[in-house]
Order: sequence, then C-alpha cells, then structure tokens
Amino acid sequence: MKTKILAVITIFTLFSCQSNAQNNDTKGVKSTLQSYINAGDTNNAKKLEPNLHPDFRVVLYDNKKDATSILNRSTYISFIETKKFGGYKRTATYEDIQFIGNHMASVKITLTSPGKPTLKNFYSLVKIKNKWTVIQDYVILIP
Repeated sequence: MKTKILAVITIFTLFSCQSNAQNNDTKGVKSTLQSYINAGDTNNAKKLEPNLHPDFRVVLYDNKKDATSILNRSTYISFIETKKFGGYKRTATYEDIQFIGNHMASVKITLTSPGKPTLKNFYSLVKIKNKWTVIQDYVILIP
C-alpha cells in the first residue's frame, strides 16, 4: 500500500514539475516573439537580430500568384532596416502554441493593424543554450 501511495505522489510531482516548465517556456517563447514583432514594427534591425536564429528565413505565401517567396536572414534584416517591411504597430493575437520536446515550438499568431493587411503567421522557434530564437516565419496575407 505504501508503495502505491509513493508511486502516485511521485507521478503527481513529475507532472507538476513538467507543467511549471511548460509555463516558463510559454513565457520565453512569447517574450522572444514580442521582441521580434516590436523590432519589425519600429524598423529596429539591431533589436531584431538577437531574436533570429542564424538559419532564419521568412516564407511568404502570395494568394494572388499562388506562389511562395523565401527571404533569408540577411535579406529580411535589410528589408526591416531600409523600411521595405515593418514600420507600423501591429496587435498580436496568439491562437496556438505547440511545444515539440523542450527545444522547439510552433506558434500561430494573427497580426492586425488598422488600414493594413491582416497577417497569419506560423512561427517556428528553437531553444539553444537556454535562449529561444525564431528560425522560421511562415506568413500568409489575409485580404
């Protein structure tokens, strides 16, 4: 009987610890994405760069052309820096956050701004050396 009670307590403790770790990761992922989004909104390439994984890319789906465009890290940074992209405040609505193990996450967000197209973003993040970075931003413009 003592063994069963001990087993139940052990399992409960493990699940409690895992739940707390998940909550901390959600905060870290959201913090990274908020910094990433804010840097774009203010065209601040210096603040953007630390949030980007070295292999970062943007995949943009164009409804009109039924095609995708892919931008690598340096091209995206230059588009933010030269104000080809960004420069206006957007509101982020988090729709889903999925964790793949302890070091990867997939996040679905809708970005809105008055007078601008709505963006549906699917972000992929990776956690290396206890730091979350965005490795991919898959974007669809919603008319």
